[in-house]
Amino acid sequence: MWTKYIWLIASVLLGAAGQVLMKWGVGMPRPEGVGLFSWKGLTTAWPVTAGIACYGFSSIFWLLALKQFPLSTAYPMVSLGYILVMVLGYALFQESLTLQKWFGAAFISAGVLLIARA
Repeated sequence: MWTKYIWLIASVLLGAAGQVLMKWGVGMPRPEGVGLFSWKGLTTAWPVTAGIACYGFSSIFWLLALKQFPLSTAYPMVSLGYILVMVLGYALFQESLTLQKWFGAAFISAGVLLIARA
């Protein structure tokens, strides 16, 4: 019974982790002349590779969740990842958290709550 929620939560958390890892990785210094989209670039910026792996696992958990939830219920839950990434961006990358962003997060949360209770 609770397994379906674990799949859905894992998918959202791994998707958010993937975004944070890729942001971290693209900001890492690379050796001169090494592009990000080369084998050496990806191994040097390992968080990018880890972020892509998180996306892969997120997709697997998403498929498991879709077996249990209607798409119209499950998909809005993905937007909770937007809020998580916003907070992590602030905590890890010193990105701004404006009142406008908080209002947006509140609207997203309210919409997800309305859909989840339907």
